[in-house]
Parts: sequence; structure tokens; C-alpha cells
Amino acid sequence: MKKYMKFGKKALAAAFACGALLWGNAAAAEQAPAMDGMAAFREAITTPSKPDRRIFREDLLFFSPSLRANVEFLGLARKHSLCLSGNLDVLATDDKGDTAKLDIPFYMTQTNKSMTIYFKLGDTWKKFTTPTLAAVAADVVATPTEEEIEETISLVKEVTVLRETPVQRTMLVHLDSNKLADTIKKYGKQHPADNGTANDGEMQNQFMSYLDQGIRNAGLWYIWTIDKTDWQTITMSYNLSPIVQETARAALRDEHPDWPPMLTEMVETLAYYSDFKTYTTFLNPDVQDKADVPEEVWKNAVPVDDMVKVPEKQAEK
Repeated sequence: MKKYMKFGKKALAAAFACGALLWGNAAAAEQAPAMDGMAAFREAITTPSKPDRRIFREDLLFFSPSLRANVEFLGLARKHSLCLSGNLDVLATDDKGDTAKLDIPFYMTQTNKSMTIYFKLGDTWKKFTTPTLAAVAADVVATPTEEEIEETISLVKEVTVLRETPVQRTMLVHLDSNKLADTIKKYGKQHPADNGTANDGEMQNQFMSYLDQGIRNAGLWYIWTIDKTDWQTITMSYNLSPIVQETARAALRDEHPDWPPMLTEMVETLAYYSDFKTYTTFLNPDVQDKADVPEEVWKNAVPVDDMVKVPEKQAEK
């Protein structure tokens, strides 16, 4: 589904994006002559393909000296909806060498402009709605227009065909960082964050300023493998480390005399010692894996109005 090509840039605008790399079967066919890179990319993204149902597995891996986080989920994309079922696994180490582990299972359901995210803390399931992320997801699963396809192509600076067979094509795609930043800035103005994800407008604007600088200074690329028999995505891989590092460096360049030493140290770690990659694998649509929310979850989940609101008692300390 070509629309998935747009997910990376729009997930960044909402603070989230997808991709992965599995090389496929090397013995599937003999090596075929490679096309010109941009011509190969244009053919792959413009050739019509209309699956009614796509299943994919996603891995997001973040690492720093004091924090390791892994998000894994199964996704089921239909014509007008998207369902996710996954787990967030975090392992943190403090200055004394003590470790703390956090394990959060979650589900997500999206239909048109409606999205609900369910997550479990301790023994309690909670939920919150996010119309802005729902709009992003609805755009991802929808059939792209000709204008949207051309916009995606315009963000590409260079393409190298890494592997070409009669049935598969793997491409290394370099993005134009400045054009991508301009697109994200435009999209961010059209879709301000939901109350459940950022209620502090000044804080959000400051972060988006750092992110804008980070994207413009980063060298961005991804690897895309496509099935040439039906022009469906097989795997995608994004290296988001440059964005994280350059965004943190932008924050460090902006003087913050009121920052506590611990926060400064954390941002410095992100700027110079962090690693963040995503891997996406699309599966055979006939697999029986389930991504739907169990009845006991959606019936008993406690609503949460604001995911970032500081409790009054904590704010007074």
C-alpha cells in the first residue's frame, strides 16, 4: 500500500513513525538489471495496488546508556480503519546502577476520525482519545491521491537500487531534509496536538522548533523492499537516530539556565549517545493474528482526559 510511504513524515508531526527491513528470500530469483534509482522509486510508488487488508509487525528500538525502550506491535489495516496490539518494554538504569523495568501492553483502534488508545498500568486498563492522531491514521490507510503521491516523490533527494530481481526490489531512499521539515511544519499547523498528548502550547511550540532544526540538520534515509508481482510493501527500515540526536543538540544550543543538572545530562545523552531505529514487516493477509481489542479491555478501561497533566499534589512539591 503506497500510502504507508507517508506514515513516517506524518507520524513525526504527531510525535510518532514506521519502518523495517527484512531482506526476503535471496534465492527467489536471479538478479535482474537495476533501473535508474528515481525511476525505480517512481514506478514502485505510482503503480496501482489496492489491498483491502494488510497485516504488519512493527519494532521500534531506542537505546542510550541509561535507557532501553522497545515497542512491538501487530497492526491490521483495513480500507477505513487501523487496529494495533502491542507492548512497550522499558529498562532504565540510574547513577547507582540500579535498574527499573516498565512493561505496558496497549491496543489502539481507529476508524475515520475516531481513535482510542488503551494501555495498562499495574492492574488497571486506561484509555484516551486522540482526534489528531486519528486524522493521521485515516490518511495513512486511505488511497493516496495523485497530488499526495507527487508530494511524497518531491521529498526524495536520491534513490539507490540495492537489489533487483524479477519479483522484488530493494531501494535505499535519501530524503530532502529541508523539504521534509517544511512539510511537517505545514502539517503541524493544520493539526495541533490533542489535549491528551500536549496541553502546554508553549512547550509544544518549543519542541517543534527543536524538531524542525533537528530534521533540517539530519541526514535522513530509509530502506524499502517491494513485491513487484503486486507492488505491495514487504519491509521498511528507518534510521531515526539522526533526528533524535540533532533535535537534542538544537535544545542544547538554546540556553536553559533553569534546567536542573539531571535534565541537561539527559538531553546531552540523547544528543551524542542515543540510537533509534524502526523496522516494519508486512505479512501475508491470510495470517490469523489478531489485533482487535478484547471485550474485557474496552468495557473496563478508565478514561484519561490528559496524558501529560501533572497531578496537583505532585505540582505542589
